[in-house]
Amino acid sequence: MKFLLSIILIFSLISSPLLTFFVFSKSVYGDGLFMEQLSASLGDRKADLLIKMTPPIVTTDTISELGEKPTVQFRLTDSNTNQTLKAVTYFITIEKDDKQILADWFFNPDGNLIIQMQPRNQSHVSVAGDLDPILNAYTSRPESPVVASGPIFLEGGLYHFIIRIVTVDYSRTIIPDDQQPVFDGWLSIGASKDKTLNVDGKELPVKVLSYYDEIGNITYDKAPNSINFTMPFNYDPKRISDPKNTVFIHQEVHVPKPTELSAAGGYKGYANGEDVTNVLMVDGNNKTTDVVHYMMTKPIVQQITDDYLKNKSNAANGMMTFSLVPSKNGSMAMGGSAMNDTMMMMPHGAK
Repeated sequence: MKFLLSIILIFSLISSPLLTFFVFSKSVYGDGLFMEQLSASLGDRKADLLIKMTPPIVTTDTISELGEKPTVQFRLTDSNTNQTLKAVTYFITIEKDDKQILADWFFNPDGNLIIQMQPRNQSHVSVAGDLDPILNAYTSRPESPVVASGPIFLEGGLYHFIIRIVTVDYSRTIIPDDQQPVFDGWLSIGASKDKTLNVDGKELPVKVLSYYDEIGNITYDKAPNSINFTMPFNYDPKRISDPKNTVFIHQEVHVPKPTELSAAGGYKGYANGEDVTNVLMVDGNNKTTDVVHYMMTKPIVQQITDDYLKNKSNAANGMMTFSLVPSKNGSMAMGGSAMNDTMMMMPHGAK
């Protein structure tokens, strides 16, 4: 069972005097695994932007092996009424590792925009769909979705979505540039890596998935009987402590059973050598594999960051190390409804 659960083009149009916006919070930040709900002030209203990926769990394996084509929904609503705002024009930029992979205009008369992502090995992302004749923006309709195809979601890790709202209520009335709210959200694609470890002369296959960044250097250490792996991480304290940023790191380790690595029945977990066993969750529903989840929320990540930066030789851009050790005193496997209920209670967010 896997865990379910943040560029402006100037229009040459004349703004209507009937519509005036006062955006008290221009930029809104958030971080997400498969879904974000971000807020901003819009005139005398407060607006929420939902960014939601379907299916909720997408990995490099499901894309390469199953040809998965996930959709991303953008829905702008009135915070007080939860009513979808109409005639919304979005300028959407998508970045991966600070590199822009898409930047284009989108419009939906009902405000509920859906883009289907078609990951392909090609040089750039191309967008196809109906064009609004005046806005020249791609428009999604239930019977005719917008499609973005190209090198998107091919790599695991975080994808940065920057959404600027250009029109609301009236499609021909442009919000002044300095009043257009900007939402920053993040969606995660699981990066899968397999490794065969030599444990007491036996070859044991393990899999590690990260919903944060690429996994590297999976090893086995005989003395503590531990599975170890690394992941790039930005330890910039301003980024971590920013109250507008939610931080959540989710990793999965798939351990075959019954084997020497699963014989204890439970596991202890470490991040940068610090005990994080209390945030481990072990899914024991699979008869042949224990799926161990690291669920590291912002306070834990902030403490690890503070300890890391105490060593003045450590750079902000570094690596985070993880270790998983079989232990009868560690987190034990859960199954059935208990596991499902606990998973649904976990927070959404990753950055």
